[in-house]
Amino acid sequence: MNQYDSSSEDRFVAGTFQLLAWGQRNARALVLTIMAAAIVIFAVRYYLDFKTKVRQAAATEMVNLRFQLQAGTTDQVVEQLRGYLIQFNGTTYAQEAQVLLAHTLLQAARAAEAIEPARQAMDNLGDDILSLRAAFLAAAAYEEVGDTTGAIGIYRQIEQATDMRVQRARALEAMGLLMAASGDAAGAASVYDELVKSAPEDSPARPFYEMRAAEYRARASGALASQPAGEEVAEGGM
Repeated sequence: MNQYDSSSEDRFVAGTFQLLAWGQRNARALVLTIMAAAIVIFAVRYYLDFKTKVRQAAATEMVNLRFQLQAGTTDQVVEQLRGYLIQFNGTTYAQEAQVLLAHTLLQAARAAEAIEPARQAMDNLGDDILSLRAAFLAAAAYEEVGDTTGAIGIYRQIEQATDMRVQRARALEAMGLLMAASGDAAGAASVYDELVKSAPEDSPARPFYEMRAAEYRARASGALASQPAGEEVAEGGM
């Protein structure tokens, strides 16, 4: 004989009443939680929409700036780029604007002003092309203002940061030439030794690097050999 079992239904009804009772007791908290969640969702969507619009505006303005680089005067371009960096700082196009500003200033023989935007664009030296370009601009600006130590330091940063063989060799060559020009023949020889080690066996540049390394090594040895003689002459004249 079938016997009606009401225990499950009773538990369900009891649970429903308990849930309703809890809802009535916590109605205010539920409403506030729902409102807070809605506000958060709205804020996130607004922020994402705002960032998208800023990126679009930055891209459009960058196109205009590239055109101005061809048509405008240096002073106009510099002011526009500086204004762009204030308005769109933090966007993906800001680094390009910094590089363009440094390049424009360097071309206009305003190397001292070019150093800051070039250094600011050197965020990620690794294999980032814009960062590498900024670093070379910064080094060139240091050279223009006569800061050989600063330029050598930048070239060394490039050499240590990048795995791009061509860019690394370019930085080492520039560093070696600067060291030789400043009288550090031993340092220049060491740099060209690095170039020899990094150059492939069949590279046409390898014999040139070996010749330069030997030349600067001989120059450094000659300077050291002549130093005692110079001291003796100085002592004899006293």
